[in-house]
Amino acid sequence: MPKSKRERKITLSKTQKKGRARKESIIEEVRECVDKFGALYVFSADNMRNSALKSVRARLTGSRIFFGRTKLLAAALGKQPSEEYRDGLSEAAAMLRGHEAGMLFTDEPHEAIAKALSESEVEDFARSGDHAIQEVALEAGPMEAFPHNMEPYLRKLGLPTRLVNGTVCLACRHVVCREGDALSADQTQILQLLKIKMSTFRLTLRCRWSDGDLQVLDHGD
Repeated sequence: MPKSKRERKITLSKTQKKGRARKESIIEEVRECVDKFGALYVFSADNMRNSALKSVRARLTGSRIFFGRTKLLAAALGKQPSEEYRDGLSEAAAMLRGHEAGMLFTDEPHEAIAKALSESEVEDFARSGDHAIQEVALEAGPMEAFPHNMEPYLRKLGLPTRLVNGTVCLACRHVVCREGDALSADQTQILQLLKIKMSTFRLTLRCRWSDGDLQVLDHGD
């Protein structure tokens, strides 16, 4: 009689004892969820925001979400068919690669999961390293949205400003960013001061696994 896949252990070498114990605990938690819940979803995250993910958890209180540490999560599922905890889980593990990603264990119907993730999308300010989704240019003249005492700070951020009769003015037309630019810390700060949001937190369902059957929902192309 073939040995059950569930009895297979994963060896975690070259780690300190405390770290190894935590990793083993996560692997055990993941495998308990495989046995407990009816479905497993792998999802990728765009423009990750912890507060937004917390909101998703609140929407799906009866489900369990694991996020990050994708190599460890993949190891818990089994990266190869010979290592997988249950049939087909190595295919789900492969969906964790190359993304900020996580796993959702649930008994909720697919429609409820898709709706919860869709409603969780949140616009936010871009962070350093994000790419601009549009060009932002400021015309020369008064910048009445800013008080006079902010002028030195605006100049420090790279804006060609000066005070004219106590009013912050832009000396010449200035392009803050162009579409596709990798944004610097100064650029993101200017965009935030202008209240221009260029980032959207979004979770995308990559696949659904249930009882050995895997359905690809998004190829991530």
